Amino acid sequence: MILESVEKVPQGPSRLRDLGCLAVGELVVQGLWKGQLRFQSIYIPEPLERTIREWIDVLPTCLRQDILNKSSHILFSTIGKVTEMSSSTVPIMLAAIMETLYSPSMQDVELWTDFHWHHEARLKVLHLLHSQQTTVKNLHLTCYRTPIFQFQALSFSERFLLMNVLNKFGHLQQLSVPYVADDDLLAKLGGGCCPQLESLDVQGSWEVTNQGLAAMSGQDGQMVIGRVGWVPSHFAQCGEGQKLLSNILQGSPVSASQIATMMKQNKIATSMVDTLRSLNVENTAIDGRGIETVLENFTHLQRLYADEPHWQSLLVNLSSPAGPGCRDCFPHNLPLRALNLSRNTYSLLEPLSHILPNLEHLSISNFERSEVYLDGQDNLPILHTFGKLSSLDLQDVDMEQIYHYLAQGGGQNIRCFLYKSRHRHIDLVKLDTLCPNLKELTVSDSLMVYKPGNHMVDIKSFTSLKYLTLKDVSLEGDQACWKRLIKRCSGLVRLTLQNIRMTDADMTDILSNNLFTQLEELNISSTGTINLTEESVYKLIEKCPRLRKIGGICCWSARDIVTLLDQLSCQHHFKIKMDDRE
Repeated sequence: MILESVEKVPQGPSRLRDLGCLAVGELVVQGLWKGQLRFQSIYIPEPLERTIREWIDVLPTCLRQDILNKSSHILFSTIGKVTEMSSSTVPIMLAAIMETLYSPSMQDVELWTDFHWHHEARLKVLHLLHSQQTTVKNLHLTCYRTPIFQFQALSFSERFLLMNVLNKFGHLQQLSVPYVADDDLLAKLGGGCCPQLESLDVQGSWEVTNQGLAAMSGQDGQMVIGRVGWVPSHFAQCGEGQKLLSNILQGSPVSASQIATMMKQNKIATSMVDTLRSLNVENTAIDGRGIETVLENFTHLQRLYADEPHWQSLLVNLSSPAGPGCRDCFPHNLPLRALNLSRNTYSLLEPLSHILPNLEHLSISNFERSEVYLDGQDNLPILHTFGKLSSLDLQDVDMEQIYHYLAQGGGQNIRCFLYKSRHRHIDLVKLDTLCPNLKELTVSDSLMVYKPGNHMVDIKSFTSLKYLTLKDVSLEGDQACWKRLIKRCSGLVRLTLQNIRMTDADMTDILSNNLFTQLEELNISSTGTINLTEESVYKLIEKCPRLRKIGGICCWSARDIVTLLDQLSCQHHFKIKMDDRE
């Protein structure tokens, strides 16, 4: 949801660096606009280009980086005020700005979304990036992150140029090529053109297939039997495969172990198998075998984002010994920490714990209706095998069984806990006791119970909690439950309340018991009117010295919202902005 918020801005004059970057950027934009005959050509006249470059070259690279990052804002704050900007003029000017400010020694380069409207402007920038070797570490081709490129293929010239641009980025660590990547691009990366690459994002690229993922790992791509075929390395990894390969090689002087050794020795040293840490292949043409290929080859991968049905397919194949999956093919103790799996997790805990024991986050939903649970199999003890598990997201789950797991030691490691259930309740007193190190708690669409005993009157709750979110919670007769919880959480940094009825009296009661000395962000929103007035706003600013943001304030029952915002701006240095929150 989108809500209005007021955020505190630094007091005093702007930094000299910011003022200088803005002034130089405005001069560059104005000079380009006048010298280009007002968008009649995409190319800068040579005398103008030479003059601007001579002037810009004396600037340090870090300042040129700052000016380039602010280019879009500077463009609209200068000539955008005196002439009409359109989908054709904006890309032309941005391309000209990038041509004058770009330096191969920059750290970050982004091709803004505005370029997606103009083919010639994109080609101009790609030619610029291809013109010389660079030490850029982060390249984000945001111009392709639009629905247009989901249904429209790149021209041959643009794709060819895009492929060759990568030859100039030998120090690249992060690369984002959404919607337009293909198997050839992955094969090029696997060939060693970006040997230091740590993060790759090719989401939405329908021309990325299993074969491209295998090629990305270099010559030792261990593609299993499937649409693409197989290589001997797969059969040299697992016991059953070695038996089959030994039968095939019977009578030959070559053994299965020798083939495995040869494959290992011939591995390309410049491939990304040892450097890649994060990979996003959501909404591509891969399947479960593609994920299997990635896990087998990229043994240092920590985050892998793929479509959930493909994860389901892979894990179901590994669930039973008779399944088509081969557990022996996966490296031992894979370091993968995060994956997007939210359904049937309870039934798949056993294969998950076997191949991905280092997961830090798990989502479990309504496991009591799963066939595994109805057959009498208890998979919750398997959670103990995830030694680094620190985050749980539960939906429609009976908390009594979860309490048992937390009481057996699992709660000591939990730092983040999310719970959602329309028909079940969660006892936060028990959760506080079992998860003493909890830092983030989210309860939504649930029946919340919080009744600390008399012996806990002077004891604070959730002493480590920093982030608390309560959304659409039901209180079952105890309407002060939420307020009692907040008053006892003294270390909160961010508090979010949605669709909870409260008044100025409630806010006064909370602030009188808890000074919120650490609170930096408060979000209070509702689908209806919130009965909070200016009185609560001023009390928050007075009692919370570190408060930097108040969200949803325009939905409060202020008597004069315009006067309130004006006073927040003039006296307390808060500025209004739009905030996009889920």
